[in-house]
Amino acid sequence: MIRRLTLVVLSTAALACGGESHEESPAAAIPANTLTVQAESLTATTPVEGTVVARQRAEVSTRMMARITSLPVDVGTRVRQGHVLVRLGSEDIAANRAKAEAAVTVATAARDEAAKQAVRMDTLLAQDAVAQVQRDRAHLQLTQAESQLQLAEASSREVDAAQSYATIRAPFSGVVVARYHDVGDVASPGMPIVVVESAGPRDAVLAVPPGVAAELAVDLTIRVRAANGRVTDAPIRAIAGGADPWTRTVEVKAELPADWSTGISVTGFVPTGTFQGVAIPASAVVRRGALTGVRVVTADGVVIRWVRLGRGVDGDDRVQVLSGLESGDRIVL
Repeated sequence: MIRRLTLVVLSTAALACGGESHEESPAAAIPANTLTVQAESLTATTPVEGTVVARQRAEVSTRMMARITSLPVDVGTRVRQGHVLVRLGSEDIAANRAKAEAAVTVATAARDEAAKQAVRMDTLLAQDAVAQVQRDRAHLQLTQAESQLQLAEASSREVDAAQSYATIRAPFSGVVVARYHDVGDVASPGMPIVVVESAGPRDAVLAVPPGVAAELAVDLTIRVRAANGRVTDAPIRAIAGGADPWTRTVEVKAELPADWSTGISVTGFVPTGTFQGVAIPASAVVRRGALTGVRVVTADGVVIRWVRLGRGVDGDDRVQVLSGLESGDRIVL
């Protein structure tokens, strides 16, 4: 029994160091889909985490407290710039408008009367019929009346502005991605009612270590992979000028296609240099527990050769082989 265990351990160690296992029948036909490996210049990459965001995102809220009377959009609704998103009750605004208009009427009449009185005092003063102080008092009353009219007109414009707040429109074309209220709810200033995101290209916002970010440049293309396995090559659009003091990382934005969903997690593979080595497609790797190998075509047929793997390259589509393969070896894909 002890001798058998010793042989098993020695056999496993040999396989892990680049040995071969004839688990594939030598008589079996050699698959047509093969690859001859060659040493080449490989690009080392560092995986960094990030999130997909829209170029424009607006949390639409109101500037006054009022009840929502109309909310014609829901999650998924596509809107154009200027499209009505929310209508608020304007009963208080109507009452304030009536008061403002009445104040303007009163102030206008007072100003007109003061102007007539000022002209009359000027005429009488020229005839020495009144004292200078009376003329000055008349002009002071005219100035006060004009100020009261300006104040009333300002109040009227304030009501007009409040009326515009009662109808909230889309700030840009896009799609509604969140809705927090229903008709009948009371909207409060600063509290979002709906959220609109632009429908154009997306950004992958990546948190990159400062040392790695220093080697990046705008328009450099990196590989980005989503959690669902979708992969694309994304050009870098913007690089922050400094690191975030809390995360100690630099924000890097890479452009993604418009059909990528916002909010999902992605991994960006940022290039960090080149080196010489052998790399094979990750799909060609055979795994047996803790062992990794590849199917190699030999004169005797197809055998599994155990290899030692290194880092992923090309966005983890390929993997570096540290030992067990040499240039010229032919592997099965």
